[in-house]
Amino acid sequence: MPTLAHTQLTAPGATPARWLLVLHGLLGRGSNWRTVAQGLVAARPDWGAVLVDLRMHGESQGFLPPHTVQAAAEDLDGVARSLPGPVQGVLGHSLGGKVALAFAARARDLQHAVILDANPGPRPAGQGSETTLQVLTVLRALPAVLPSREAFLARVEAAGQPPALAAWLAMNLRRADGGYTFGLDLDAMDSLFRDVLARDDWALVSHPPPGLRLTFILGGRSTTVQGEAAGRLQALAAEGRLGLTVLPGAGHWVHVDDAAGTLKGLTEAFR
Repeated sequence: MPTLAHTQLTAPGATPARWLLVLHGLLGRGSNWRTVAQGLVAARPDWGAVLVDLRMHGESQGFLPPHTVQAAAEDLDGVARSLPGPVQGVLGHSLGGKVALAFAARARDLQHAVILDANPGPRPAGQGSETTLQVLTVLRALPAVLPSREAFLARVEAAGQPPALAAWLAMNLRRADGGYTFGLDLDAMDSLFRDVLARDDWALVSHPPPGLRLTFILGGRSTTVQGEAAGRLQALAAEGRLGLTVLPGAGHWVHVDDAAGTLKGLTEAFR
């Protein structure tokens, strides 16, 4: 079994007593969260952060199917065993949020789980993830090899995706004979995406294990957590069962749209 690629971050001169796993979203990689994690460990130097490339993302290639949220959570065991101290926290965005919930359901001694704009419930019709479906469709329509990074950007933007998203996706390009290829297995991405939409984590969210503090940070403009799901989280927060922060000006990419608000919420959660 391959080991997930990961990078440890600590505050300058700090020797953390505990560690938190930082989990990115679909099509991302751990380095997407470097700036946020650096701010967090600077504010909470007793914590070390681990930027993880989830299975089939970034440098974590060669994992065998099935590519599911549960399998991605089980992969984290090897990372936890490699660290110089206990994993007592996990934070995850989108896909990473669902993996964080699955990890929280099975990890011992976990004290904090922070979920950033991920819906605990199933969404069989894909509500709130329409953009992800569109992006996967665009990527599948690309030629196997493109002559340049600029050609990739032009194709993605011509398909209606914004330049910033195209540039972010281009981080996954790899050199190939004749140019560049998109470096992620799209069948694996689709499998993980479909499992995110199918998975129901409300049992854990409603009744977390003893000693685990759950916190949700949501984008006020995001469509990922709406309606009944948002109401359930608000009710659980009112009962004191979990922490809930809504960043009014942020969309799904909460850490991009409101970096300061996201860092403040994380700093308050990881005490």
